Amino acid sequence: MNKVEKCMYAHNQIDRVAIFIDGENIHYSAKHLNMRLDYLKLCSKLTGNRRLLRAYFYTAVSNQSEGKIDFINFLKLNGFKVVTKEIKSFNDMEGSSRNVRGALDMEMAIDALDLASHLDTAILCTGDGDFKPLVVALGRRGMQVEICAVREMTSTELIATADGYTDLASLKDEIALAGAPTPQREIKNELPVSENEGFNSFKVQDTSFDF
Repeated sequence: MNKVEKCMYAHNQIDRVAIFIDGENIHYSAKHLNMRLDYLKLCSKLTGNRRLLRAYFYTAVSNQSEGKIDFINFLKLNGFKVVTKEIKSFNDMEGSSRNVRGALDMEMAIDALDLASHLDTAILCTGDGDFKPLVVALGRRGMQVEICAVREMTSTELIATADGYTDLASLKDEIALAGAPTPQREIKNELPVSENEGFNSFKVQDTSFDF
């Protein structure tokens, strides 16, 4: 059973669940906790004894992120629904090259609303307060909405609006990548799970990729 710190509703094994992960937000949350996150274990803990129907991962990419592209391809091959947006480059007035990281808030919201009629619970892995309207909209459709993120990096209004909240830090010992070194400053991510295969079918190395 996952550690839900705020939840007035009991979990049922017939509940249909979808997980929506804000990749950049959760990645930096894991770095804040000084750990490399095993997304496979995260999905397992958050789902508990319920039925995971879909798991989505949202992230920005650039044409220079070869390692990240390999990681994304792995996720797709293993049933994870990956949604990406290209990082745009431009030259400012001084001639310096700058990158603009595309936000995927809209894509995440649309996917959650599209699936609403097929779900009992949506788990949003993000601390971004901009998702408060999405939580409200899903609730109006009769869904329960849970939030998972690091408390220090999570909007208080977002927590208050959701039906359940799990502090990522409370799961640290259970979702940290086994044997992983302390994360450095370079960007890293590791992850996920096929909806067609059990959580235990993956080995540790299958959930860890650098980019």
